[in-house]
Amino acid sequence: MKVNSIKSLMALAAVALATASCENGDWEFPDYDHTAVYFASQSPIRTIILGEDVYDTSLDNEHKCQIMATMGGVYKNTTDRIIDIKVDNSLCDGKKFKDNGQPIVAMPASHYTLSSDKIVIPSGKVIGGVTVQLTDAYFNDPMSPQLNYVIPVVMTHVTGADSILVGKAKEGVASPSRTNPDHWDVLPQDYVLYAVKYISKYDCNYLRRGVDEYSGAKTGTVTRQEEYVEKDEVINGFSTLGINIVEWARPTKDAEGNNVDCRLKLTFDESGKCTVTSNSEGVVASGTGEYKDKGEKNSWGGKDRDALYLDYTVEYRGVKCHTKDILVVRDRGVKAEWFTVE
Repeated sequence: MKVNSIKSLMALAAVALATASCENGDWEFPDYDHTAVYFASQSPIRTIILGEDVYDTSLDNEHKCQIMATMGGVYKNTTDRIIDIKVDNSLCDGKKFKDNGQPIVAMPASHYTLSSDKIVIPSGKVIGGVTVQLTDAYFNDPMSPQLNYVIPVVMTHVTGADSILVGKAKEGVASPSRTNPDHWDVLPQDYVLYAVKYISKYDCNYLRRGVDEYSGAKTGTVTRQEEYVEKDEVINGFSTLGINIVEWARPTKDAEGNNVDCRLKLTFDESGKCTVTSNSEGVVASGTGEYKDKGEKNSWGGKDRDALYLDYTVEYRGVKCHTKDILVVRDRGVKAEWFTVE
């Protein structure tokens, strides 16, 4: 028994000593022999979110974003690393987005400016960036809300680091293309095709309640409202046509219960008021509405929520429907995305 007790005490002492060592001593690791800079992803998609989201969108609402570079080889960065960069539109030549088959287009120079021709990774950090300022020409371009434009940037030189991760071409490939993975044993990370698109302030996922009054081939009144806002109809059919123009693929059925292609176009002024028109053949629509910041008090989650109030009439297949809708913003529906080059 005594032997077992002594062993137990020794084990406890060892644990205590180890714990004290962890608490009182700082772990130190040697840096690697080589430092390098690179872009962490070669094909990110950045969605500029106009308006609010659960995340900070202050940079977005200044019509800005940042192209970031990173470094490796040290546990603590104690000096500035300065990377020379340039825009190389030739990276887009003949390339397509694999998901939609559309050509990858280098963003026109009129659509943006870069804050510098260098990216600085400052001492104490392992990432640094260059700021992109988007212009009015970008937001006035109907191609901008969708996946079309990229800013193609290449690292050309680095000061304060040993190298740039330029990759290793396969033996026998004389002129490897950065964007063709078949040309490389080790893929290059010295470039980025930084895709940029945006969504309007009014492009949201909503919770919908309201009243429909039918006449013609279909008659009656339908009230759509659950006990709790959270249980109201989820509407995720909004898309951006312009900075103040959105399209809504409104759920619609004819008198026989068949789906109707009913796309409404909502055009907003600077005060948040809008007109409602049809964007579908065979559907006539007219009406007005208003987007109000924090318009719904003590809404879902016990918080004031932004809301869109609509009063409009649609006519289709012999049916006339006068609708009053309250659409409470649920979320913006934006997630991290990347694309594949084809």
